[in-house]
Amino acid sequence: MTISFLFIIMILLAFFASQFSVSDTVPRTQYQRLQEEKRTLEQELARLKTIEQEKIGLETELKRVQQIVRTPDLKVADAVQQLKDELERLKKIQPTPDAPNQMEVYNNKVAETRRVLLTNLKKEIDGEIPGVNVQVAASFDALQFSGDGLFDFGQDVPTQAGQTRMRRIAEILDRNLGCYSLGPRKTFNGACNPGYALIDALQVEGHTDSRGNDTLNMDLSARRASSIYSLMTQQKPDLVAFYNRNSQPVLSVAGFGKGRPIQSNDTEKGQDANRRIDLRFIMVVPSKEADIATIKSELESP
Repeated sequence: MTISFLFIIMILLAFFASQFSVSDTVPRTQYQRLQEEKRTLEQELARLKTIEQEKIGLETELKRVQQIVRTPDLKVADAVQQLKDELERLKKIQPTPDAPNQMEVYNNKVAETRRVLLTNLKKEIDGEIPGVNVQVAASFDALQFSGDGLFDFGQDVPTQAGQTRMRRIAEILDRNLGCYSLGPRKTFNGACNPGYALIDALQVEGHTDSRGNDTLNMDLSARRASSIYSLMTQQKPDLVAFYNRNSQPVLSVAGFGKGRPIQSNDTEKGQDANRRIDLRFIMVVPSKEADIATIKSELESP
């Protein structure tokens, strides 16, 4: 009985198997492609729905704004006025560009005027006095007369050639200082002194080479400066009539020993260059902004 039942089941399975067709199935790759297309379509549909909702929201907001504009609502008017008032307040407290610092502006103009003055003095000296080795200092505040036999070793009196050159330099200074000083010889005008630069001191500075001790060289440099000062004022006595703001002659003397060499002292040429004279132009620096107008007035006054 059991065997007969199993035999019948086998016959039925064979019948159903004969009815099965491969054409009723879908390849896996095709199935995956269709699934991907389905997901893409679903995403696009969701995006379109979102756009539609945004459009509805924008249209609603537009209608609300239009209604506000058409309705003179006191609260809206108050809000608008408050915004206008805040805008005006911010405009008033908005930081404006800082005004130029007048002290800085003046000092920069003075520095430029001094640079031009020293450059022009060098040109005059080079053009009128053969053989002078004069340079404008890197800081544009001094003329440096580099040795070239100006002083022999250990001597405070210039050589004969040095004396001739320094007398000529005194003449050049004599015709240029009036535009930058006060006193009876003042000749200020805006063309030569656009920065209203005023000399406080014109120092005749003496220097030595490195040989000898500090005390000896400091004394020697001061005597060299004094020697040149005497020589120039003998040539042009009115050099002492150029005054600073304190009614003092601008021409003065200083000695620096061996402390400020301009060349190496390892060679004779360098030592000779360091036995020199500098003419340092020290300009007035105002202590406060109000001094600037006073300086200009002092230069412009008859």
